[in-house]
Amino acid sequence: MKLVPALCLLGLSFGSVTAIVVGCGGDDETSTTTGGGRQPPAPSGGATPGTDERTFAVYSLQLGETDRAGAVNRDAWKKFGYDLDGLTTNRDSRDVCTQAPGATKANQEDGEQGIDNAFGKVILPLLPITGPSKQINDSIQGEGAFTILMRIKGLTDDANQTNTGLSGTLLVGGDLNPDAPTSDAGGAPIAPPTRPSFTPDFEWPYRPSPQIPITGSYITSGLFVNGDPKSLGASSIELSLFLAGQALSLRINKPTITFKHQPPNDLVEGTIAGVLGTEELISSLEKVAGNISETFCGGTAFESIKSTIRQASDMIKDGTNRAGTPCDGISVGIGFTAKRVANPSKEYVDNGVPAPNLCADAGQ
Repeated sequence: MKLVPALCLLGLSFGSVTAIVVGCGGDDETSTTTGGGRQPPAPSGGATPGTDERTFAVYSLQLGETDRAGAVNRDAWKKFGYDLDGLTTNRDSRDVCTQAPGATKANQEDGEQGIDNAFGKVILPLLPITGPSKQINDSIQGEGAFTILMRIKGLTDDANQTNTGLSGTLLVGGDLNPDAPTSDAGGAPIAPPTRPSFTPDFEWPYRPSPQIPITGSYITSGLFVNGDPKSLGASSIELSLFLAGQALSLRINKPTITFKHQPPNDLVEGTIAGVLGTEELISSLEKVAGNISETFCGGTAFESIKSTIRQASDMIKDGTNRAGTPCDGISVGIGFTAKRVANPSKEYVDNGVPAPNLCADAGQ
């Protein structure tokens, strides 16, 4: 079995409906400052005239250490995400949640226009992976190891389309080369894997589960939004990152998924944003930590990581931010692009071979 070499986005799933409340606060004790990076509101345009379905496969991901063009930039995270809490937070902000012991005020600082993304700023640098965005994109484009398929109904060929009533489904694309080794026993490269063409006639097989419905979506001047922020159809999405062959489950509260439609075949400037529950992130990471790096097998190193994760908490996990409440959430923003492919009709069947357990191999 070919192991995914780095970090792979595996799936998305919507949780149950709950109320979402936007909190108040500000950069000092008496004022409220609203950031500029807010999710676009629903348009005044009518229902979409489009009736066909168009499928797009994720082509690239930007996790926060590179810009959208792929250039390494330690401040790239500042441009990924949205202003989730309605505040522009800096080191002097006091009307915000109470950080974990030992945390620096810098961990609560926003990106541009109030963008909240502590995951890209603090968590991503903790992972023992060099160039995660490049590695994950090599896995998608070069090896066809996975993708996310966005089957959208209601898009038209108008680059400035403004309509309500769009819908669709999110699917997970399977590994195009599940049993193909990438090197021989001596490490020498062998036959290259099947590569996806990312063209409208290329069909990527999809996993039978999950299949996530998209409802109540709209598009404003070509910018697609997954739902009205005042009445989202779901309270969370579950995002699984595949690290060293192990699925790391991330539940993202107050989700926002947007992209710019560039007819006929491209989605650009895509964003997945929301808030992770801090303890949920730690629990998920703890399950796979030893398989990410053998240095985590002994436990001491990971205990330090857990403390740093708690210190990265920058807001409340329901997406609000207010004084007098412990910070128990970590904001996240991930960028993506996608290209049009054929509407999928073939199911992918996983061979079920598990990744090796590094800690077990090390006798721990």
